[in-house]
Amino acid sequence: MLLAGFLVVSAVMEAALIVLSATKWAIDSTVWTRCSLVLGSSIVLLLFAVRAARGSRRSWLRVRILTPIVVTAVVVVVSIPGFLPDWVRLEQGLCGALVLGAAILVNLPRTRAHFPGTE
Repeated sequence: MLLAGFLVVSAVMEAALIVLSATKWAIDSTVWTRCSLVLGSSIVLLLFAVRAARGSRRSWLRVRILTPIVVTAVVVVVSIPGFLPDWVRLEQGLCGALVLGAAILVNLPRTRAHFPGTE
């Protein structure tokens, strides 16, 4: 559910960028690029999470590896002063919080128990 929320927030941001651009707002290419990358990563993570929920050990490992990477990238990008407008930093922070929650859940012992032989 957390990664589905990540996808929804990312898609809403992309839609907002499209609407703002259509109404003559100047959207920096950095914002477009960053938000598009986040949307892409949300799709990939959700696909892996769905496969993991169906029992795929490889997908579960991919989620375990990718979620901390995404959280780290969000923290770094959001903490660079002046790199993104505040409203984008807020959205990115929300996305990072959702992925952080998923990273924690996917690494719990009770989750690991569903994938024996992985550690």
